[in-house]
Amino acid sequence: MKKNIVIVEDDFIIQELHRHYVENLGHNVVACFERGSDVIDFFKDNTADLIMMDIRLEDSLDGIETMKRIQEIRSIPVVYISGNTEDSNYKRALNTNMKGFLSKPLAPDELEKVIDSINVLTDSILYAERIQKAIFPQRQEIHKNFANSLYICRPKDIISGDFSFMVPRKRHGDIVGGIGDCTGHGIPAALLSVLSHEIITSNIRKNKDLKTVINRLNNSIIRNLSRLGKDDGISDGLDLIMFRIVPSESKIEISGIKRPFIHYSAKEKTMQYYSLKGASIGAPIHSLDDIPFYTLPYGEDDYFYFFSDGITDQFGGPQSRKLMKKGLLECLNNLSTMPPLKREIELDIFLRKWQGSLEQTDDMIFMGISPSQVNVRYSNPANEEHVTNIEVTTPH
Repeated sequence: MKKNIVIVEDDFIIQELHRHYVENLGHNVVACFERGSDVIDFFKDNTADLIMMDIRLEDSLDGIETMKRIQEIRSIPVVYISGNTEDSNYKRALNTNMKGFLSKPLAPDELEKVIDSINVLTDSILYAERIQKAIFPQRQEIHKNFANSLYICRPKDIISGDFSFMVPRKRHGDIVGGIGDCTGHGIPAALLSVLSHEIITSNIRKNKDLKTVINRLNNSIIRNLSRLGKDDGISDGLDLIMFRIVPSESKIEISGIKRPFIHYSAKEKTMQYYSLKGASIGAPIHSLDDIPFYTLPYGEDDYFYFFSDGITDQFGGPQSRKLMKKGLLECLNNLSTMPPLKREIELDIFLRKWQGSLEQTDDMIFMGISPSQVNVRYSNPANEEHVTNIEVTTPH
C-alpha cells in the first residue's frame, strides 16, 4: 500500500536522492525539510505514515529532539538515516517510535523493508493503543515496583498481544506479576490481551495460588471465546507466566504455560533456564497438577527474566537467524557485569541491533526483576504496617 512520507535532510543532494528512492518504491513524498523547527510546524496541521529523519539538521534541534517534539503532537513512526550510528544516538532514539536506524549511504532495499513494515495508522488503532497503555503496567510502574528492573514492550503493529500485569497485595505482604503472550498479533491478539489482563488481575486479588488463577483464566477464556458451544474449540490462545514474591520468606513462586524463564544467581554468577510446558491457555486443563509450578529461594541481587517468544524468534544478526535461547542467554550474561542502571537500555540496543533492518517478527515483551529489590508496603492482621523498601501504588 502506498505510504505518505516526509523527508528531513539538511543536504539537498541527499534529500533529492532519498526522494528518488521513495518514489521509485511507489510511495509519495509529501514534504521535504532541512530544519527541525519547520517539520514540527508542518505536523501541527498535517500527518504522514513515516518520517525519514537525518540526525544532524540545520538549526539548533537535531533529528532525535525534533522527533520527540513531533510525537507530543502526533504518533508517527520514524526511520533515522545518519552517518553517525553511535550507541549514544541509539539510546536517545529508543523512545521515539523508531522503526529503523540506517546508516548513510542509504541502501534502497533496507529502506523498502522499513517502509513495508509500516501499517496504515488509523485513528481507531491509535486510540486502542492508548487504551492498552492505560490498562497495562508501563515501564515507570515496573521500575517503581522493582528497583533496577528491565522492561521492554515493543508491539509489532502499534497494538500488542503481549502484555504484563502487576498486583502488589498489601494485606498479604506479597506481589504478583507476570507476562502474557497471545498467539498471533495485531487487533485480535490485542483484544484477547485486554480480556486476559482483566481476568488475571481480578483473580489475583482473590487468590494467592497461582495455579488456581491460571485455571480460572483458562475456564474464562474458553467460556468467552467459544462461539458454537462448549464442545467446540477456539483458534485463539495465550501463553502465560506468573510469579508471586514473598519478601518475608525470600522466595518466589513461578507458574505458567508454554513460557520459559531464566534465573540469574548473583552469588554463583550463573544463569539457569527453565521451560514450562503444556498446551496454551484456551485448551482444556484437566487437573491443577498439569500446570507447571516452581518455588525457588532467591538471594541478594538475583534476577528473574520473563519474555515472550517475539524476543527469541526475532531474525537478525550477521546471518539473519533467530536469536534463540543461546543468543538471549549470552546477552543477559554480558549484562550481568554492567551497572544495574545500564542494563535495560543496553538490552534494548542489543535487540535493535540484532534486528537491524529486518522486519519485526512478532510482538515483544521482556521483564527482568530482582526480588530482593521489591518495593512492597503491607499490613498484617493486627493492622500494623510493615514496609519492604518503599510504598508502591496499586496498578489498574
